[in-house]
Amino acid sequence: MDNGAGIGSHPISNNSSFSCHNLDQCRKLKHRHELRELSTELSTPIGENLIWPSVSKKVLLLPTTYFGFDLNNREIAALIYSGFLLAAVMFWKKGRPLALDVVRAFFSPKLALIWVLMSLYVAGCVWLLAWLNLWDWSNLKLTLLWWLTVGFTCIFEAQRLKDKPHVLGKLVRDAFTLSAVILFVAKLVSFPLWVELLMLPALVFLTLLIAVGEHQTDKPSIPRVLNLLRGLQTFASLIILGFSYWLVVSSVTKFWSLNTLREFGLPLLLWLMFVPFIFLLAVYMTYEEAFIHLQVRPKQASIVRYARWRALLAFGWNIDGVKRLVRDMRGRDIADKQGVKDAIWEIKRLLKIEKNPPIVTRAEGWSPHVARLFLEEYGLVTDDYHRTQREWFAHIPLVKLNDNVLADRISYYLTGNERAVTQLWLALDGSSQNDAKEAQRAFDERALTLLVKAFDAERATTIYVRAQASEPQALVIDGIRVLLDRSDWGDSRLGGYVRNLTIQHPKHQGDN
Repeated sequence: MDNGAGIGSHPISNNSSFSCHNLDQCRKLKHRHELRELSTELSTPIGENLIWPSVSKKVLLLPTTYFGFDLNNREIAALIYSGFLLAAVMFWKKGRPLALDVVRAFFSPKLALIWVLMSLYVAGCVWLLAWLNLWDWSNLKLTLLWWLTVGFTCIFEAQRLKDKPHVLGKLVRDAFTLSAVILFVAKLVSFPLWVELLMLPALVFLTLLIAVGEHQTDKPSIPRVLNLLRGLQTFASLIILGFSYWLVVSSVTKFWSLNTLREFGLPLLLWLMFVPFIFLLAVYMTYEEAFIHLQVRPKQASIVRYARWRALLAFGWNIDGVKRLVRDMRGRDIADKQGVKDAIWEIKRLLKIEKNPPIVTRAEGWSPHVARLFLEEYGLVTDDYHRTQREWFAHIPLVKLNDNVLADRISYYLTGNERAVTQLWLALDGSSQNDAKEAQRAFDERALTLLVKAFDAERATTIYVRAQASEPQALVIDGIRVLLDRSDWGDSRLGGYVRNLTIQHPKHQGDN
């Protein structure tokens, strides 16, 4: 039964020295012939005659360089030291259990779910970039490095965004800084391997020394040592950058290509596409962490579930609104559905007012939307002005003035009624182990600034001097009470003190 081309005249016989009369044997020989042809194609250097569409066989064997895995000396040195570090941990009997505990914690069920979702999200971003012809298989190594180094830090970025929602814009701007261009050029080339093997541990050790030194500010010789270490770090960075730029400029045609542009733009594009995932993760973490504090009251479990769904409907991804609701429920002991509805309504009303705050006259007190920013230049910006069980209140507690073990801390509080702040309170919580003069100088700077805002620049210094002279008795200026006081606790070695400046408006309803 001949169909015009018998098995003995199979097309493969035209290109080889064999013929077959057995169907199974012919299929095997044909498969071997295809593999020979494929291996011949792959022996051609990448970029010359190897074209992706021509390799459309079921068996695809590409060299690792095609996927961007041609490691430079810096990457090889990093892998060598990483291998040494991993081996040292695994062979260290005391360190091995700790390493295993870290691994188990890293892949705990909740974190593992985040890593899986993050990986799927990154894969989706890569697929979209490939569809837009902005990603190629030669970018695989860079993509995997970005996934390992940036992708797995998403939980820390989400935590930062959860605590400070206003940094969302900064996350986007970070992708377009000049340092991104400088670092990219610095990574294009590397030193000989022996130089990289010496340089990497030296730079890491130098960075660690600087990090430790920055937490030893109580020792007088540390600033000089830090200046020297930072100078060495800057000098080393300039050498690396200078060497990199010299090689790039001298071989522009070698370094600048379409793939180089992809290598530069890929991390930027991935980061911009990754920001929405970080934001959504921050929203999820906010809901989880905020309402977990309310779950300690088992009798109110149904109210907590109700509040969570009401918050989701009312605020959506507004992190600030969710945190305000949970704070109000805890602070005002809200335990029924109507209370939750009222709290949500009030928060939404206040959010609207904050966008267009009313004018508050001096006879009424100080505008809460202005007063919370009185000490902004010192990083003392209070939270939102809100209702408590007794009064309206805002604060920023215990901001460190130094990095000592028992650091001096300063706080700023506002109290009053719904429309106006009627009391400003600045407090210094100092330790006897620290430099009392330095802490007092920091307190004086902030106290004078607060008096300038509460009164005016012309009278602030005079008022402060008179308040110090009359301490602990209150000084009354234009009906406003200015009070300085101090209370000590413990002994001179292990104790401390609290220094207060209180400015009370005549409308204040508290203790006078």
